Amino acid sequence: MINKTFEGKKYWRTYIGGSKEQELAIFLKVQGTKEDNSECDWFEYRRILSEYIDDNLHVLVSWKILTQKIGIILLVSSLLFLKLPIIFFTLIGLSLVFMGIHIVLKSRQDKKLSDFDMCLSITLDEIRKTTGLELGR
Repeated sequence: MINKTFEGKKYWRTYIGGSKEQELAIFLKVQGTKEDNSECDWFEYRRILSEYIDDNLHVLVSWKILTQKIGIILLVSSLLFLKLPIIFFTLIGLSLVFMGIHIVLKSRQDKKLSDFDMCLSITLDEIRKTTGLELGR
């Protein structure tokens, strides 16, 4: 399994080429026009795919960490309002919502890491088939 670490926080996606359309055009250009992928530049495809998935993971991890921190802050701040039940239970409820979102984002991160691992395996296998090179991850 792949273990990724990211520097800093990133809450919005950065598209390869600057926009969704240009990103799609870049992927299509690298893949070629033949259905059997015989024109695909697998080295470039692997590089672009890695950049794409790293960006998606970075955004997901940033949101996951933020929701966890907000949930903890709300939980701790609810203790300040023990004497006011409405505020106390509201903060507890909000904390539980943010912790739930954190759990969902954590499962999405695990799924994306698994997908990334599979995509790298496929591209490395295709590189090995077309060029005979054995590349590491």
